[in-house]
Amino acid sequence: MKIILPVILSLLFTATLRAAAISGDIQLKFSESFGGADGFRKEFGDVIKATCNWSAGDFFGQETVFATVSLKNTGSKAMFYNYYVAFFDKDNNLVGAAGQGSFGDAGLKPGGDVQLGSCLIHLPKDKYKEITSYKAVLYETDIPPKK
Repeated sequence: MKIILPVILSLLFTATLRAAAISGDIQLKFSESFGGADGFRKEFGDVIKATCNWSAGDFFGQETVFATVSLKNTGSKAMFYNYYVAFFDKDNNLVGAAGQGSFGDAGLKPGGDVQLGSCLIHLPKDKYKEITSYKAVLYETDIPPKK
């Protein structure tokens, strides 16, 4: 009996944790504005729908990859999330990565949306031009984080 309860709880937790992932080839464009209209756009996700808008640009004098994503909760429960993205060169070496997650106890309310605009990757001049591929993942759950 002592073993059964943890196993059942573990199965319940994993049943509510989802991961959506995308990957592929990319060529980032340099944009004069944050989240430029000509950025690389891709949608993915299960209950939380993610819309990526990735570009490179100047951020207070530093060349930066804007790895921003907009999230929308299409479900009927508050959802908690973690978003991660990594960019690679032609030899599959990591060029840069960023991530951001939900905070607080409320989560993303049903029908709510948010933009994760602080996913910035500062790089040396012209380094963004070496980026040829990406991998991104969005973890979502309706279980609030432990305190």
